[in-house]
Amino acid sequence: MSAGVPGGSRPSLRPTRVAVLVAVGVVAALLAWALLTVLDARSIDVLTASWLQVPPTLPIALLVVAVGLAVSGRAWRQRLAGDPRSRAVDLLSAARTAVAGKASALVGALVTGVYLGYLAYLVPDAHSELRTQRLLACAATVVAGVLVVAAGLWLERVLRLPDDREGGSAGEADQPSRRAL
Repeated sequence: MSAGVPGGSRPSLRPTRVAVLVAVGVVAALLAWALLTVLDARSIDVLTASWLQVPPTLPIALLVVAVGLAVSGRAWRQRLAGDPRSRAVDLLSAARTAVAGKASALVGALVTGVYLGYLAYLVPDAHSELRTQRLLACAATVVAGVLVVAAGLWLERVLRLPDDREGGSAGEADQPSRRAL
């Protein structure tokens, strides 16, 4: 039994499955599209509602997050490769960074899905200038969200534990090569 861990099991961080991210994005897109369709059916003008405006800084902020994740992933890859110019590896920091990568990928999938749903709502009637502006802002947000997902997954991948099959039994459901740090 492990000390300090209820039930004696070792805590582990499983890698993010792309299928989960796709499911989150699809569900978010469907819910956003359905909400906008219902609001439109109730004669609420979704284009003039201030709470439905796409913040112009959102795609830029998502790009900054994606670049930060990518830079962090590069730095961790250098550390783990034993680059003499990089700092020593702190396992707790590595685990926290892996969790940040996983969380960023999930949030990126959610944001991408919401704005993809908004985009799907706007496409059929993209004749007005306001709709076209919103359409472009949604498209930029979707692209930036996908970059956050990709950078988060890459950061998480960089911080995976190396293959260690001799240490575990063949019947274990939790193979070390399938765990993140």
